[in-house]
Amino acid sequence: MKTVVIMPGGFHPFHAGHMALYQSAREAFPDADVYVAATDDTSARPFPFAVKEKLAKLSGVEPGHFVKVKSPFRAEEITSRYNPAEDRLIFVRSKKDRASPPQAGGIKRDGTPSYLQPLTDQKTLEPFDQHAYMAYLPTVEFGPGLTSATEIRTAWPTLNEKRKTALVMSLYPTTQRNLALATNVVKLLDTAILNDSTDENADYIEEKWSKKYKSSINCASPKGFSQRAHCAGRKK
Repeated sequence: MKTVVIMPGGFHPFHAGHMALYQSAREAFPDADVYVAATDDTSARPFPFAVKEKLAKLSGVEPGHFVKVKSPFRAEEITSRYNPAEDRLIFVRSKKDRASPPQAGGIKRDGTPSYLQPLTDQKTLEPFDQHAYMAYLPTVEFGPGLTSATEIRTAWPTLNEKRKTALVMSLYPTTQRNLALATNVVKLLDTAILNDSTDENADYIEEKWSKKYKSSINCASPKGFSQRAHCAGRKK
């Protein structure tokens, strides 16, 4: 009988807080096989799986433990390696996501417990053909007061190159010993975040633009969503 622990998420981008949660999961379940489950879906967020995987490896996730899946909270690409009639399945999330779906607990229409249940006692877990379990581990603050990837994406367009490099070194401690690597990660994040067609910060960013910069934008060939939104506003 084995225990499988899966850390599902968006990871746009994968960062030091995610790595801390991964390490916490390994410590909380020392005899388990621990994985991170991520999709390649870029319809709502900017990072494809290949970039997420690079950042996860840079952070310290072992090869083979960062897995591409279609659905992070099903993760059949991982669970298919195990015996559903014997092995146990636990999902782990940060405590800050406790109110986010899917939530564990509840009762089905027939009066039986829902498939996903809160983890209360590791000694009485049922195999995952009966139930999976959810555990919430402490949220770790990383960088300058950051606790989420959303906060990184929000802050990133407002930073100059020096501050971007400092943030990268905070997010990925390995880069502190390698400036060239840190510079490459900055470029990687620039490509993903600044060209994100779903940039929720476009209005805020445009407020920070100078009149000179706005007038310099070529609306025949705008760069990124923020410039496209600005040019669309000119046409109204």
